[in-house]
Amino acid sequence: MHTLWHTLQHAYQRLFQAQEDAHTRELLHILRHVPIFQHLPRRTLRTLLPYLHARTYRRHEVLYFEGDPGLGLYIITRGTVRLLTENEHGQLEELTRLSEYDTCGHLALLGEFRRLETAQAATEVQVLGFFRPDLKLLLRRHPTAGAAILQAVARYVAARQVELVGLLEQCANRRQALIWLQEAGRRAEHRLPSLLSER
Repeated sequence: MHTLWHTLQHAYQRLFQAQEDAHTRELLHILRHVPIFQHLPRRTLRTLLPYLHARTYRRHEVLYFEGDPGLGLYIITRGTVRLLTENEHGQLEELTRLSEYDTCGHLALLGEFRRLETAQAATEVQVLGFFRPDLKLLLRRHPTAGAAILQAVARYVAARQVELVGLLEQCANRRQALIWLQEAGRRAEHRLPSLLSER
């Protein structure tokens, strides 16, 4: 009887472990396809997994509104999200659509930035949320992995800035694009004290 109990116990543990591993493999597969995280070591991605939150949104449901305080990043794992902004007449206009492995809201990981756009589910949408409090907790518990993830987000933001200068050049010229970038930097400096003092 004692042997039978141990056999059943080990069989249950193996079954549970197999299910857990399948779920872990699925999450790692998703992160491997997300541009922000795809170059991080597998070990770092595994450390991130417990800090991700799975959420489902119905069609037309809003993930966040333009002007809301940003809390974190959303990774789309299924469905389509519309990014919208309000025009001068108060009507929402579509900026773009995001789908599987795309992200939105990444700036909120770096500080208390308000949302620049509204994110709305165009279909039923499944996402993984990674929020600023989770990043702070991760940095305390796993400093090396947390620093690597934070660096990956910062690198992504920097790459977007470089591409933005290229797009601005098409609107004016390189000199004007860089002038706008410098002006944006000066304006940002006024916000830095409040961002750096954030707890």
